[in-house]
Amino acid sequence: MRICMVAFNDLHFDYRIFREATSLHRAGHQVTIIAAAFDSSPLEGWDDFEIQLIPIDRNRSLRRLYPDFWRRAFPLLLAARPDAYHAHDLDVLWPAVRAAKRLDRPLVYDSHEFWIEQSSLVDRPLMRALWSALERRLIGRVDRVITVSASIAQDLEARYGLEDVLVLRNLPLFRERIDSDLIRQTLDLPADRPIVLYQGGFLTDNGLSEQIEAAAAFEQAALVLIGDGPNEAALREQVRAGGLEDRVYFIPRVPFHLLHNYTCSADVGLCLIKGSGKSFYYSLPNKLFEYMMAGLPVLASNFPEMQRVVDETAAGATADPADVDVIREQITALLEDPARRAASRRAGLAAARRYNWEREADHLTNLYATLL
Repeated sequence: MRICMVAFNDLHFDYRIFREATSLHRAGHQVTIIAAAFDSSPLEGWDDFEIQLIPIDRNRSLRRLYPDFWRRAFPLLLAARPDAYHAHDLDVLWPAVRAAKRLDRPLVYDSHEFWIEQSSLVDRPLMRALWSALERRLIGRVDRVITVSASIAQDLEARYGLEDVLVLRNLPLFRERIDSDLIRQTLDLPADRPIVLYQGGFLTDNGLSEQIEAAAAFEQAALVLIGDGPNEAALREQVRAGGLEDRVYFIPRVPFHLLHNYTCSADVGLCLIKGSGKSFYYSLPNKLFEYMMAGLPVLASNFPEMQRVVDETAAGATADPADVDVIREQITALLEDPARRAASRRAGLAAARRYNWEREADHLTNLYATLL
């Protein structure tokens, strides 16, 4: 089957699209990807796919970028003439629906998050209403819907009268844990200094300000933040103003094929997303499972999906992501109790053999086997 994916996402850092495309390719499908290009740097590791990139000017507002991308993507979608379309997120669903209707092809809508419940829309009722109206108008024209957690799937089914929304969790490709000291080498830290790691976007709702505040009480450990994002300048200023340059360190965002080596060199992994908006509250972030695969005890938000996974795996602990004192206490407890940390490590490594993309991918390939 020829499958044409479309995405506004930056393929350099979108692990979900890569995993899905790879699994479909290995199942014998031919995959074309039409996506936004946010810079001119080459893509590494995407050689199995035909990729058509649409250059994007980051200086323009999204209000102008989206219509321009839709206009330019539509003829490319038609020219691909696939057997099926796959739209990654609501912001590309419009051109995908038009192309699928024009060529009478099935369409899969892959909602990477609870789009209309994103934190960025919580205080923007007009914009939220516009996206909600668009999703309500278009979702009835797709053949299958995919999302990332059971809670989001249930909400979509209830909201739009859908059936059989497929849950395809953001699980990493399985990799064995390796011995690595890459973070300490990168930052020139001593070999015996404990590393508390956050990896991901620097967004207001990722709880990084609270994590930095908690790090102020660290006696020996270093908090390392790997990533980038719109809140980076504010976070760096928080570190500077608090005199925490010797406790909090920044590493630029790392391509996903290199990230495991960095993760394996840490001692504790943080996934303390705050719950402003149902999208975060019901989320099940990829980083949670990447930490387990690297053998890191995890400290995660005490929200339904993450709490369930931590309870099932015994791979760490949970906390209120807004409670700095509890975050500090939980991190300290993990660092100061070698036996507990070792038990969490063993539990996480065992869980990684269940929570991995190789197992999850069967749901996607089975969907496409029954789509036509």
